[in-house]
Amino acid sequence: MGPVSHESADKGLDLLLQNADVALEGTLRRNGYLLVIIVLGLLPGPVHLAGQPQRAEQQTLPTLTRAHDVHSLTIEQAVRNYPVHLTAVVTYYDKYVDPRRPAFFVSDASGAIFVSMPPLPFEAGDLVEITGLSAAGDFAPIVKGSEARVIGKAPLPTTAPRLSLTELLTGAEDGQWVEVEGLVHAVRESGKSVSLSLAMSDGPLTANTTIEQAGTDYESLVNAKVRLRGNMAPLFNHQQQMTGVHLFFPTRAQLTVEEPAPAHPFALPVSPVSGLLRFNPDTASQHLVHIQGTVTLAWPGRLLCIQDGRRSLCAQTDQTTPVRPGEVAEVIGFPTIGAFTPSLTHARYESAGYRQPVRAEAVNAEQALRGDHDAELVELEGQLIGQDDSASDPTIVLASGNYVFSAVLPAQSTAQGLPPWKKGTIFKIVGICSVKDGTDRGGTNGEGFSIPASFRILLRTPQDVTVIKSPSWWTPAHAIAMLGVGTIFTLMVLTWVFVLRQRVHEQTDTIRQQLQEAAELRIAAEDANRAKSEFLANMSHEIRTPMNGVLGVTHLLLDTELNAEQREYAGLVESSADSLLTVINDILDFSKIDAGKLALESIEFNLRDGVAASIKMLALRAEQKGLKLTCDIHAEVPEWVAGDLSRLRQIIINLIGNAIKFTECGEVGLSIGVDSRTPAALLLHFVVADTGVGIALEKQKLIFDAFSQADGSTARKFGGTGLGLTICSRLVELMGGKIWVESTLARGSSFHFTASLREAIPVEAPGSPRSSSAPVTSQTVRKRAKKLRVLLAEDNAVNQKIASRFLEKEGHHVTLASDGRQALAALERENFDVVLMDVQMPEMDGFEATAAIRAQERDTGKRQPIIAMTAHAMAGDRERCLAAGMDDYIAKPISARGLIELLEEFRGAAQEEASPA
Repeated sequence: MGPVSHESADKGLDLLLQNADVALEGTLRRNGYLLVIIVLGLLPGPVHLAGQPQRAEQQTLPTLTRAHDVHSLTIEQAVRNYPVHLTAVVTYYDKYVDPRRPAFFVSDASGAIFVSMPPLPFEAGDLVEITGLSAAGDFAPIVKGSEARVIGKAPLPTTAPRLSLTELLTGAEDGQWVEVEGLVHAVRESGKSVSLSLAMSDGPLTANTTIEQAGTDYESLVNAKVRLRGNMAPLFNHQQQMTGVHLFFPTRAQLTVEEPAPAHPFALPVSPVSGLLRFNPDTASQHLVHIQGTVTLAWPGRLLCIQDGRRSLCAQTDQTTPVRPGEVAEVIGFPTIGAFTPSLTHARYESAGYRQPVRAEAVNAEQALRGDHDAELVELEGQLIGQDDSASDPTIVLASGNYVFSAVLPAQSTAQGLPPWKKGTIFKIVGICSVKDGTDRGGTNGEGFSIPASFRILLRTPQDVTVIKSPSWWTPAHAIAMLGVGTIFTLMVLTWVFVLRQRVHEQTDTIRQQLQEAAELRIAAEDANRAKSEFLANMSHEIRTPMNGVLGVTHLLLDTELNAEQREYAGLVESSADSLLTVINDILDFSKIDAGKLALESIEFNLRDGVAASIKMLALRAEQKGLKLTCDIHAEVPEWVAGDLSRLRQIIINLIGNAIKFTECGEVGLSIGVDSRTPAALLLHFVVADTGVGIALEKQKLIFDAFSQADGSTARKFGGTGLGLTICSRLVELMGGKIWVESTLARGSSFHFTASLREAIPVEAPGSPRSSSAPVTSQTVRKRAKKLRVLLAEDNAVNQKIASRFLEKEGHHVTLASDGRQALAALERENFDVVLMDVQMPEMDGFEATAAIRAQERDTGKRQPIIAMTAHAMAGDRERCLAAGMDDYIAKPISARGLIELLEEFRGAAQEEASPA
């Protein structure tokens, strides 16, 4: 073949240089390897354009005539463009890797070198004469050819150094003709290209040839031990640092079989999964193994998982033959080390029948992460927290307890995409557990043992994901809106409380100044207490009357047909009104305690039930802040005790409520134990602990004082009246105990208190329902006999509306009277089963009307049931009503349940009166 013209070669080279920084088009991906990376590693780096200075320098440089001389140049020397004139044999030529930049290796007696030239009709075995310049390839020096011609034929090099993968990875043998030995793990054929995956003694290597020889059975090479010669080419990153090696061999003749593969690999003895990679002096770990098991997962062309008895294994495979879970598969492949279970590479399989599908084992996230269930079919639950959009396969991210893991679906099974699952959805998923190793195999962590770092679940189909619970309809936008409304309402309430407290202080100061002028300290103190009580009583009445309207109308509104948003807003109003009522009750309780008018009752109750009800009330608040709320009642604490349950619950709710308010993360816990026990008394020890902000040592004694807080500045973060702990302290004293706090700033607080109770034996038979716990509902009331005729004496139109609607919804007949005189007139016209009497009314108040009714009854001998329904809720108000002749008492704001339960007590008398004698 004649020489290629210098002009033609220069034009082709100029074309290559003009496009050196442009992305390569027409790149051929063959057999899973990006061959263009290898070729680019051997292409020239920056090239000087022709010019007089450049040509002058070349004339002073010696001409290099051996491949070794060019390859021995440094990069700095190579870019000086030494003249090159070589006579060498072509050892590898591949014009298909890139039509513009063929892979071109030549070799002479000194060594081998890569040549960069436009495509030419060369082939391995051609003896060529090359003229060109030295250049810096992307990894090592190369020849940038300007002219080449075939001058004959020559044999390929007959000798080559046998190298290990470790030696190849040094990069010193870049482009050289070398020999390697290894076991063929896989053969891939694509067009005229054949690619071999070799397992050398120290690692894997890929070898490529561009000419598939007719009649050659390349598949028979799998599991054969071979010796192979070819040109070594580096793999490298964008910083010209080696990441691996590749071997190019021109023909099948460069491959010598040293140990042939078995003719029928599926006839090999079946090995148990449990026996793979165990010590056996007679086993070659690189050779094929034959296993059998039931298919648990099949991703065609990617992964096949089987279970052999109680052991499982996943194999990497290119085979796309369909199999389904439950089929028995015969699998051959090369065992490889896994973090927790062995696996197979380059696997092939055949179906051997069908048996019952493997049943998934139920585990939790902690068990899955241990690694004991790696490659096994498992079932577990998790809550959706997002999707991994960067993953090549559809991937969802879930959380279970303190663990986060992913579930992966094969892309071909979700052509339409994932279902529109919402964050917060709770799933039950079934799939293969795949545990990732976090261990340094050098032994720096756990002495070389595998330490699990994370795990994922490989799913077979979208049907492996079952929705257990859909997320709440609450959205962040709704939550923010509700939080804003709640914050505004809370600020208004706190402002009102602040104003009220200021008024109390102002009134007290005024009284004190007046009494100090009279110099009568004892009378001044009594007058101050009396004035404060009267003020609180008046304020209580004036507040409870509109509060009765707010709570009553809200209750009626919630009992109507509302959409979800309206019901939410109404519920928020009811919750906020309850909070305001709590503040009012705290002030009244403090007033009662301060006046010495609060007395404790003693009833028998189930301590655990009572505490559980208190915890349940606060669970939602804790959950909303992401806190863990716990309760631990020691075994020695008796089930039934006697004491004041309502006041005990008031202390517990107040302390836990404060703990939740002052804790941003962590937990709040209640524990109850026995402090001391005698036959006559039982002293219980209660502890409320949190992980909140803590209390400074100098503030710990002040917090139990009235209207005092640990942070009383105007910029404090947490609100409150400052009465809660004072009331708790006084109630604990009344219960014969003491209260104290142990706290450290930024680490949390523990509030301790003791209470003296008495052990009791329940009067109900085991399993019998307690009458006090049976709810009174509109349905049960309607089943009873007589509906009542009720006279409602109330001057406030809103309260009339609320009470009458409560009663009418239960089927009762209600007659309204706006003051005491109208009530007397109504009683003269008709008979009533019961009278609901407001105390404070114009013209004639409730006390006067009750006295007039009782006076008339002296002549008739009958007694009209009268129930006081009043906003007077101070200490002694109930006793005043009963002393005035009323039969019972209910304080405003009234609840439908409380009113109905109270009327139940008078229903029996009304039925007896209505029944025939």
